[in-house]
Amino acid sequence: AFSQGYTPATMVLDVRTAFAQDTGIPYVPENYDRQFHGPVSLRIALARSYNIPAVEMMSRVGVENVIRTAHRMGIDTLDRESSFYGLALTLGGGEVSLLDMTYAYSVMANKGQMAGQPVPVDSRRGGYRALDPVAILRIEDSKGNLLTRCGDAERSDAPCDFTQPKTQQVLSEQLAYLITHVLSDTQARIGAFGSPNPLELDRPAAAKTGTTNNFVDNWALGYTPQIVTGVWVGNTDSTPMVKVTGLTGAAPIWHAIMMYAAQGLPPTGWDEPQGINHVTVCYPSGLLPTRDCQSAVNEIFIAGTEPVGYDSIWQSFQVNRETGKLATVYTPPELVDNRVYEILPPEAADWVREAGLPQPPIEYDTIYTPPEVAGGDIVIASVQPFSYVRGTVPITGTAKSEDFSFFRVQFGPGLNPTQWTQIGGDRGEQLENADLQTWDTAGLPNGLYSVQLLVVKNDQTFANYTVQVTVDNTPPVVSLITPAPDDTFTLGADESVIVQPDAKDNLSLAYVEIFVDGRKVETNTVAPFTYRWPLKGVASGTHTIHLRAVDAAGNEAKSEPVRITVKEK
Repeated sequence: AFSQGYTPATMVLDVRTAFAQDTGIPYVPENYDRQFHGPVSLRIALARSYNIPAVEMMSRVGVENVIRTAHRMGIDTLDRESSFYGLALTLGGGEVSLLDMTYAYSVMANKGQMAGQPVPVDSRRGGYRALDPVAILRIEDSKGNLLTRCGDAERSDAPCDFTQPKTQQVLSEQLAYLITHVLSDTQARIGAFGSPNPLELDRPAAAKTGTTNNFVDNWALGYTPQIVTGVWVGNTDSTPMVKVTGLTGAAPIWHAIMMYAAQGLPPTGWDEPQGINHVTVCYPSGLLPTRDCQSAVNEIFIAGTEPVGYDSIWQSFQVNRETGKLATVYTPPELVDNRVYEILPPEAADWVREAGLPQPPIEYDTIYTPPEVAGGDIVIASVQPFSYVRGTVPITGTAKSEDFSFFRVQFGPGLNPTQWTQIGGDRGEQLENADLQTWDTAGLPNGLYSVQLLVVKNDQTFANYTVQVTVDNTPPVVSLITPAPDDTFTLGADESVIVQPDAKDNLSLAYVEIFVDGRKVETNTVAPFTYRWPLKGVASGTHTIHLRAVDAAGNEAKSEPVRITVKEK
């Protein structure tokens, strides 16, 4: 990603996300802590080993590009088509060896250079590494004669001294430095690993942990400028460990080896190469700060990748401190507060709600109104602008004026109708906060309509109030993708049941509710609406799961119930 112009400051959303797959069943990854962390920079996501941002970046840069980079850096496996691995490759969906992984990390430790012995000509593969790691540095006979042979293409019998390896620049020095700068950032790591933690040494060190699904494998790989160490922990028969993670299993071993091996070596870090620039950016967007920015950080960039746009995540709103609603030009200035909110993309809506992130009000201040319309003499009160309606809609409000003759209520399709259809008949009485008409939307095509209150005076002049709404009388469609009917889960072996809804609506789906045994356990407002039902404390036996989907107009639909079995281990 960094080679394609992404940077450590690039924002990515660590929220529930469904990635499309060729199978038709969405891939919905989870983090090792089963939590979502909202908007994070790539620096934070990488330093804290968050899975969802990793899959997101894999989807952006392309699986094929990732595999090619892995081959070039020393991974000799992963030799199937990219479609075989898919996005799960980034979370352990491909077999690699500990030696290959450690060799690849040595490239980053060595400023982008690979060091080793040349791969024999007849064993070379296009796109793969041209050098091999060296396990034996030198072989001598009893008289001190060098016996080791290089296997060089030009002189296969030429003796080799592997203390003088061949080198190849695999990554640019700037690119290697960027990765190292992130992986050695102890402060960025603390939020997930705490401090002290096993990845911290008595000197600068870059490190990364990994844990595969069901705790089958865990890893710790890392380096100083002089030493690279890779550690794998797992059972030799590939059975799962009991909640042993990269941090608790492999990392303490990595720490012990690195501390021992680094004795007597200078505690140096990595010199910053030419072509690296430091820029202050706004977090989490990674863009240039504005006066509303609430969190500015210093970040490094490869020259030419610095941000040029300004932050739009932090936005200021004027709010009436008494009513808590958005101020208008008529709100007294002494009651107006300027408040800054963090406004995230729509796909983070569920996370924003669950995290309790303060959001700006959506209603405008209605206490203070312009003098000429004080009291709202002509207004529709029961229908909010651009709201969704269905079925029979009561139209309430106020219809009054001087020299009043009559009023009517009418509707037309679109934002500015050219034709109007009257609702009910003309009415000659003046009304205040009363029922004006009843609008039956049944049979109307779904879509945007304008509803208008027209007040006609005796001199044939008129005044009107118009509001736009969306008519939607079509209920959503909802079913369960997973679990399947009669699926069986084992207490102790299965941590949870993944409930994956398939919910669609013709216009706007508001939320999906998930019920287990008739009790609502979750409400999600953003696709894929996935829920992990934890099995801890669940009684063995048969359980029933069903869904309820509701659209913005209030239409609802329920899925067929699915019965599953939970059994003792």
